[in-house]
Amino acid sequence: MQNTATITISGPNDGCTLNVLGANIRIASSDRSDQMLYAEHPVPAGYEIPLHVHDDEDELFYILDGELTLVSESGEALAGPGSFVHLPRGIAHGFANRSELPVRMLVVTTPSGALRGVMQGLDRAGRDGTLSPALIADTLVENRMALA
Repeated sequence: MQNTATITISGPNDGCTLNVLGANIRIASSDRSDQMLYAEHPVPAGYEIPLHVHDDEDELFYILDGELTLVSESGEALAGPGSFVHLPRGIAHGFANRSELPVRMLVVTTPSGALRGVMQGLDRAGRDGTLSPALIADTLVENRMALA
């Protein structure tokens, strides 16, 4: 079997930036849905993502700055700088920045397809003015995710 993998370096101006519900997330990974998604995700004060479930991918956070509140059906936990967070597929989770300071984290999902689709759909809807709770729910469903 021939190895077709290559080493990829994404520079500070590579990738794309998507506005996802008010956070400008820079995705540095390729567009291939069968590979990992990796992104820098600033989390503004007051930002919150409600409980939701990924059917197809695991999600990982690495907290660089600030303190993030992780929410699950079993309660809440805080993750500060240097914390790794593993959110397995199939487990309802959400997160919030309940502090007055921004949080900055790295996000990795594997594979990348569904989360990238959600981010692209929410960015597009925000730019064209069609963002609504119903559209958010539909965007999740289209990408094999759901609000919990």
